[in-house]
Amino acid sequence: MIIKKFVSASGSSLLIQLICQDGFSLTLSSLGASIRQILCPVGSSRLQNIALSFSEEEDWRSNSLYAGATLAPTAGRISKGLLPLKNGICQLSRNENNCHSLHGGFHNASFQNWELLSAEQTDSCVCVTFTLTLPDGLDGFPGNRQLRAIYTLAEQHVLTLRYEALSDRETYFNLSNHCYFNLSGDFSRSAKDHILKIRAGRCLVNAPDFIPEGSQNVTDTPFDFRQPTSLKEQQDRFPGDDQLLRNQGYNHGFILDHRSLRSCDAPSSEMPESTKADLICTLPGSPVTLSISSDAPCMVLYSGGYIPEGLALAGGQYSVPSCALAFEFQDYPDAPGSHGFPYETTPSGTLWNRTIAYRFEY
Repeated sequence: MIIKKFVSASGSSLLIQLICQDGFSLTLSSLGASIRQILCPVGSSRLQNIALSFSEEEDWRSNSLYAGATLAPTAGRISKGLLPLKNGICQLSRNENNCHSLHGGFHNASFQNWELLSAEQTDSCVCVTFTLTLPDGLDGFPGNRQLRAIYTLAEQHVLTLRYEALSDRETYFNLSNHCYFNLSGDFSRSAKDHILKIRAGRCLVNAPDFIPEGSQNVTDTPFDFRQPTSLKEQQDRFPGDDQLLRNQGYNHGFILDHRSLRSCDAPSSEMPESTKADLICTLPGSPVTLSISSDAPCMVLYSGGYIPEGLALAGGQYSVPSCALAFEFQDYPDAPGSHGFPYETTPSGTLWNRTIAYRFEY
């Protein structure tokens, strides 16, 4: 394993590239503790980037896609910005149409420059830790909060992402990552031909403002990915589905049928034996298989229907709607809302954590 450190073109953030012996590599940025690039060997001398990447540094600093970024202190929406705690309700900043709190509010961690705490290397893996402090009251969230994003890449192409958070007041944490994938490496084409297998028998349905309005069994719906199925197949099978039309494809939470990850505290080349992948993503004609497991209760599938056309991307490509898929492992969407979903706050001095493990095979 090799670690390379360099600054971004603007000099405003630190980039770290982790390289396996066969050339597989992961590029991280201190800006948003984010994933910038994932290169997979797809031939004897060719590397293919499967993570949506911008061509210009400025586009990383503030983008509506939250591409590759750590979503913190919370992922997703909190309806009306109302956060119930034991001592009352906190009013959060409402950065989505002045109505809901999205991904932590106006001053969320996705576009802040995190500090590189450590970068450790062994023969079989590397571990990079970023840290960020969020002050009490920022965007309405209580507590002086310490966040950590810990990336561990093993030689066998297993990327374990562990989030940790600590507060000096009761608060709510729900961190996740917002990397977008296209296994073809061509982000100028639709990703609807990707085939997904999702271990989820129930999903959430959305109101027009993307706030959940209930849950349903996935049987006989376009949300049944319990057997490998492409997004295009499902959309063709249910052409008039209100949810797909309303969300320009998928932007829905899937309630995962899994047991919690047993242990991902230490770097490992293997996912825990007791855990099957919560999601498997493949693409006809691509040698790459992406498998993801997490201890999060839900996964939000976003099929990128609102990705603008014409964004300048790495490699001279330009985006089109639905050119990439995001898999956001998190709490039930809008868990603090009045839906009856499981919702837990984090007491003062109690460590909160979440693990997401990605396996890349080719």
